[in-house]
Amino acid sequence: MENTFIYEISNSYRWITLTGMSGLGKSYWSNVLATKGYKRFCCDDMIEDRIVKLIKIPDKKEIDIGKWMGFPFEKKYRRNENIYLTFEIEVLREIISYLQTADPSEKIVIDTTGSAPYSGDDIMKRLKALSCIVHLSVSQDHHMEMLEKYINNPRPVLWGDLYVKKSFETEKEALARSYEALLVHREKLYKKYAHHSIPYSAHRT
Repeated sequence: MENTFIYEISNSYRWITLTGMSGLGKSYWSNVLATKGYKRFCCDDMIEDRIVKLIKIPDKKEIDIGKWMGFPFEKKYRRNENIYLTFEIEVLREIISYLQTADPSEKIVIDTTGSAPYSGDDIMKRLKALSCIVHLSVSQDHHMEMLEKYINNPRPVLWGDLYVKKSFETEKEALARSYEALLVHREKLYKKYAHHSIPYSAHRT
């Protein structure tokens, strides 16, 4: 039986933007929509292509973007975070330009990164005006699971000023506490711009 979540959105909207934390299934669902005739924009891939070109890596299979960015307590992190955000803004503006001239009958799905809301209020509002923004939410019960996935398989995460290490904490302890704050902060941002917020239990089915 087809999943209710994907059935409903694919029958209701032609232009869809998926938002939510990295690792929640945005790429999975955008690929499912691609099999239904949707043109897929994968922001992760588009940003990665730009980073690979910047650092002059001949084959992008040779680089792990999550490890390239690093954890927020590493010296390289702030510089790489700024590079990533610059490219993210470029990519979203490029997609918005495409939407502004696209055939209204074309089916389009935009697979955003977890940090899409950091691109700015103007970009997110333009995306919301042009497409249906669907937020894949994460329940508080699964926060630790998300943290473990991030530590074991680092993804590019923009922390901003939400990583704070207290004097009595180890770097990993500070990361765990700060990650909880990051998830709470991000969920508020996602919901601010979303037309629909899909419960964790529904989109993980």
